[in-house]
Amino acid sequence: MSAERTTTRADLVAAVHDAAAGTPYVVVETARGFDLTIDVADARWLAVLRAHGLKKVFTHEVTLDEPRRRMVIVDVSNTLSWSAGAPRLVRVEKEVFRGRIYQKSWRKDFGVDLDTGRVGEVVGYSFDAGVGRDMIRTVAKARGWSERMGGVEKGAIVMAGIGLAGAVAAIVAAVVQR
Repeated sequence: MSAERTTTRADLVAAVHDAAAGTPYVVVETARGFDLTIDVADARWLAVLRAHGLKKVFTHEVTLDEPRRRMVIVDVSNTLSWSAGAPRLVRVEKEVFRGRIYQKSWRKDFGVDLDTGRVGEVVGYSFDAGVGRDMIRTVAKARGWSERMGGVEKGAIVMAGIGLAGAVAAIVAAVVQR
């Protein structure tokens, strides 16, 4: 085993924390492992989104099995938006998605600077859900950790299998009835 490979949970969490330094990701240790979170609508670089009532947070929840040096990564996308005004006084929407999320998005908003009168970009960002997950996987693999599929993903595969079986049964039934 190379000197780079570590076996402890604390070492892995610290290494992911180091890898996230200088990025918009934040590592928070939890009872089950750690979360790697990015506030996509972070006020530091997207103040306009906050002003318009949007908060989007993307988290990779990582559960660690230290004795086996295995981990499960569950992606969680939370979006909260709100507005006030006519025709409704207040509107609030919340969306949460859990599982393996493949998402890429970007946004560019342009506006007029009230002081100078110049038109320019006021919001510009891009987001790829795989970046954080790849960061975790790269750090973990270098330290001898492996990934296994979580319950949410296993459940999705079972449901897809049931749906496929139902579709095949319907096609067979339709052919037999002819």
